[in-house]
Amino acid sequence: VNARGLGAGQFEVELAVSARARRGQDVVFVVETTYAGVFEIVNVPENQIEPILLIECPRLLFPFARQIVAETTSNGNFPPVMLDPIDFMTIYQRNLAARQGGAQQALNA
Repeated sequence: VNARGLGAGQFEVELAVSARARRGQDVVFVVETTYAGVFEIVNVPENQIEPILLIECPRLLFPFARQIVAETTSNGNFPPVMLDPIDFMTIYQRNLAARQGGAQQALNA
């Protein structure tokens, strides 16, 4: 997940998804897509913008990216790849804890 400001309360959020299928040591296919959306976030406290961008926005984008991956593999005469749901909240919390832990380690050094 990547997010960047576009100005005037607008943000672009990109969700990159990839899947790879193997048969033994051989790669049967690789499918990759980046699905993006532009979101307008107004009247939200500054400290809540990052969680919205990295949790809620990707949660809204994911079903569409998942469908693209499924249709692409199906159109290639493979069984459709149905990506498992992603818990963006847990990913955000882990990344936040890692960032805070890294900052704390830098302060202790």
